[in-house]
This record gives sequence, structure tokens and C-alpha cells, in this order.
Amino acid sequence: MKKKLLLFGPIGDFGGRDVEVNIIAQSLSNHYEISIVSTKYFTRKSYALRNLPSVSATSFQQELYKSSCFIRFWAYVMYLKNNKKQQPYAYVQNAVSKRFFNFEKKKEAIVTRCITESDVVIACVQPSSAYLKTALEISARQKKPFWIRTTGTIRTLQPEMFDFLKKATGFIHHSQANALNLNRQLPLPYVIIDQCAQEEQKLLALPIPEKKMVFGYLGRLSPEKGILELIRFFQNYPEGQLRISGNGPLQQEVLDTIKDYDNIRYLGQSHPDELQLFFAPISVLIIPSHEESGPLVGLEAMASGRLIISTEVGAMKERLAGTKNDFWFQINHPHSFFDSLAAVNALPNEAFHEIAQNNRQRYLAEYQFSAIQQKYRNCLENDVTP
Repeated sequence: MKKKLLLFGPIGDFGGRDVEVNIIAQSLSNHYEISIVSTKYFTRKSYALRNLPSVSATSFQQELYKSSCFIRFWAYVMYLKNNKKQQPYAYVQNAVSKRFFNFEKKKEAIVTRCITESDVVIACVQPSSAYLKTALEISARQKKPFWIRTTGTIRTLQPEMFDFLKKATGFIHHSQANALNLNRQLPLPYVIIDQCAQEEQKLLALPIPEKKMVFGYLGRLSPEKGILELIRFFQNYPEGQLRISGNGPLQQEVLDTIKDYDNIRYLGQSHPDELQLFFAPISVLIIPSHEESGPLVGLEAMASGRLIISTEVGAMKERLAGTKNDFWFQINHPHSFFDSLAAVNALPNEAFHEIAQNNRQRYLAEYQFSAIQQKYRNCLENDVTP
């Protein structure tokens, strides 16, 4: 009989954490019976459930909705009042129901039940995430292994976090850099397991590109991603072509900013099934982020055999070690970007091709799905620690 694995955290319908949960679930679904419990609103359309039709999945809101006829009635009233924008269970905590129910106690009961029914827990969270303390304490009382998969850059911890974080079996980090961010403050056992590309086989099937000045940005259109700064760079570099794909709060500002620039095009949101269509015409991916834990798009570019110009964020320095892909810049120093751009432009065709091939080979050696899958299995089955 398979052991039961609980994947827990603020999981939505699409985002980096949802992709992370999907990678873990797909890695372990042959060896564990997997349940997913989100602390926030999500639906069966969540990317976390992609290609996992049989995985059990629920959320705090769904469980609260099922728990009481009274809660269901008032949630449905609010559902109608809000023009059915979300599923009825999105409205369980409304002004009326909050007068009669202690929702924090109900959520704690949900966490207790879910951990009780599981053999091991992986929480995809930040140390400051809501309900992590509760889940860790419950898991410790029940002597259940509890791994924390960090999903963002580790910042300064509050001292009151130390006692409950020590209850974790261990941490799973994307990179040594993030592990050190935590362990300088609180030495805790950890393993390094990175991500793998979505639609890996389609990206690996792309031919290594010829050297051409067609650049790509793929990601969320939000301030921390550096998209507006990147656009300003290309407004001053008309000979370079920039292709932008993604959506987010800055989408309209991006459209307004690029409308008078023929060398910058917005492609809309790339569907996960069609990532190869984004990568096919470009030869260089640019990652201008202010901060990241990964990012996943870096691995997708490596699988595609594309060169990468990047800020020194997340796991990128570790991922590209030994590839000769050393094109780094600081987002607030435009000259450093143009220096990296000039270095790429100066590459002979043979050197360009070699680096692109190195990136793909590095991906195959360390980051393809089968490698990530084995690392997760080793972690849970052998309690791997450094």
C-alpha cells in the first residue's frame, strides 16, 4: 500500500507555487497517494493539478463550505451578490457567517484532520506563511515527517519563528544561496532540489538557434520582475528585438510604454502547452528580476538551448555554473546590461552555439524531470540531509 503524502500551502490556480506543487506531485505520484490542501482559494483548474486527474485536492474554503448548511447558504447569497465571479465556496467567510463561527478553529481542525490522515507532509510555503506554525506543531505532536519546500527568497526571520521552524524534518531549497540565507540565521537540515521545465520534451526538441539579436522575456508583468526597466533598455537599443510574454498588474503599462517602438512586441500570455512557440524564434532569454527563488523560466531556456542574460537572482548562478553563460547584470545599472549585451553580440557563431549547447547539456545532467523525481524520492525515503 502506498504511503499518503500531503502537499500543503497557499496554492492557487496559476503561479510559481502551483507549478512547484505540480512538479512534486508528478515526481511522487507513482510512489505515494497524494492529497493537496490549499490554504487559499483555488479550483480544479489549478496548474497544481495539471495531468493529475486522480489526485485528491481541496482547500480551506471548500472544506468550510461542506461543513455547515448555514455557511453554504450565506456563501451562496454572497456568490449571487458578487455576480458569480468565483465559486460559491470563495465566499464562506462573510459578514454574517463570521458572527456565528470561529473560522480559525475550524481551519485548525482541517489541518489536524489532513495531517492525521497523512504519513508525510511537504509544505510549499515561506517561513512566514499563514498556518505553517499550526501545521508544524500538529505534525510534531503526531510524529509525522514534515518538509518545508521554500518558494521564495528567504529574508530576515522574526525570532519568534525559530522555535516552530525547528520542528520541521528539514527544508527543501532551490539553491545553496537560499539555504544559506536561512542557515545564517537558524541552522536547520536541508536538501537542494531545483525544478524542471514544463513541457520538457517539446523544449528539448527545439534546434539550437543561430546567433541573432532576438531576445525574449517570459514571466509575470509585475514590478519585482524588472519588466519596465527591461523595456527602457530596449527603447535605447532599437537594433535589438524584444518579445514579451506574460500577464500581470503592469500589463496595461507595458502596452502603453511599447506602443511607439517597433522593436518591442507583446505576445500575450504563453500557454504552458505552447512554450516552445515562445522560445523558437528567440536566441537569448533575459531575466531582469529584482528577486527570485528560481526562476523556472531559466530552466526552460536551458532546456531550449538558449543563451541567458540575467540578474544574479535565485538559483541562476548555480544553474549556469560551468556553461560559459556568464552574462550577468544589475537591474538598476543600465551600463551593466549593455555590457552583457555587448558580450553576447561579440561572440563568434561557434562560441554562441557552444554555450547554447552547454546550457542544454547542463539541464539534462542536473534538472530534467527524471533527475528531480529521483531527488524527491531520495529525500522522502532516506531522510537525506547535508
